[in-house]
Amino acid sequence: MHMHIDKIHLLGAIFSFVILAAVFVLVRERHLQEKYSLVWFLIGFFILVMSVFEGLMDWFGDFIGVYYAPSAFFGLLIACAYLLLLNMSVSISHLKTHNRALSQELGLAKLRLEELEEKVNGSGHD
Repeated sequence: MHMHIDKIHLLGAIFSFVILAAVFVLVRERHLQEKYSLVWFLIGFFILVMSVFEGLMDWFGDFIGVYYAPSAFFGLLIACAYLLLLNMSVSISHLKTHNRALSQELGLAKLRLEELEEKVNGSGHD
């Protein structure tokens, strides 16, 4: 089997290694949680496989009915980006709700602390 890798496939492979290495370093340094790293590892691996095996990209394009296979590849990457954005939006919404609840709890705790301080200071003057 003869495997021909042109410049665009080589760039794709290099790009995938950069993604994989960056995600590994970010997880190791605790800048990225493992649950998010899995998605990025899958994307990096997918780009690597599609870059190395040129026929696979052509097969994928034929499979989904797209004449120009790289368009199908980029379409799939864009779909993955949208899924990542949706995932981040859900996470941000959850964090916003959690922040609001924590702020309310903090406000109630401060109010209770002030009431207790007033009781202590008020009973000391009797």
